[in-house]
Amino acid sequence: MSLLQDMKKHKNLTEREQDIRRFIMEHPEKIEEMSSRELGHATFTSAASVTRFCQKLGTKGFPEFKLQLVRELQYGTAEEEIVTMSERENVVTMVRKATQVQKQAIEETKKELSYSQLVKVGRMIAEASCVDFYVYDMNVYLADYGCSLFFHAGKVANVHSATNIQGLHAAMPADGHIAIVISHTGRNERLAEIAGLLRKGGTKVIVISAVRDGIIAKQADEFLYAAGSGKVEEFWSSMFFASGKYLLDILYGMEFSRRYDENLALNNKYEKSGEKLLW
Repeated sequence: MSLLQDMKKHKNLTEREQDIRRFIMEHPEKIEEMSSRELGHATFTSAASVTRFCQKLGTKGFPEFKLQLVRELQYGTAEEEIVTMSERENVVTMVRKATQVQKQAIEETKKELSYSQLVKVGRMIAEASCVDFYVYDMNVYLADYGCSLFFHAGKVANVHSATNIQGLHAAMPADGHIAIVISHTGRNERLAEIAGLLRKGGTKVIVISAVRDGIIAKQADEFLYAAGSGKVEEFWSSMFFASGKYLLDILYGMEFSRRYDENLALNNKYEKSGEKLLW
């Protein structure tokens, strides 16, 4: 059990030691810079009380306790699977939790990756003349990021978020376009309808979602899982965004490396052209 978890669950504490625990849990960002005497003063106890508290938690004293606590706050622990937010957050806990969410998102998404499937998706994108993103709400920002990446990889891309544009464009001939539909829930009926319309018109559809059995996934030529589970509760949108970004980074890297020299030249030309006029 981690030090943080042990401290939360420990029952054999005196009233003074409970005061010390309460202060540490509410102000973890202050502990790294404090001595046992300063912590005792802040909790109206003593350095001796702080030492006894640390020993009850399995450490030799405050220096070892502080070192272990700071390490857990910075890097988290393998046992902490559920990330939640409370009304008593501070900079230390938020840095730890945001980092944990990012790591968890990538690790969970990576476990579900199929290299053979990525090869198929990469080939589909390579053969397409244009990549069209179909999204709503916060996923628009994720699609904008992906769109920018593909342009740097020499691939024309668009983001369609307006309902009328989505419908009209989906009703047009494929003309070599490929569609990437992004949905966290996988149950957006409008996007499912758009995906179906796209496929009827001959457009290949790649779906990025946290739900494999959603109505949108059923319309996919290829489905890519992006983690966005209930394990993160208030951070679910952050987790899905991190997962989606991770997948888009992979697809971008594959497309960029496919025509590496050409794309290097393209990006160098872009940098030089804007050197004086754009930035």
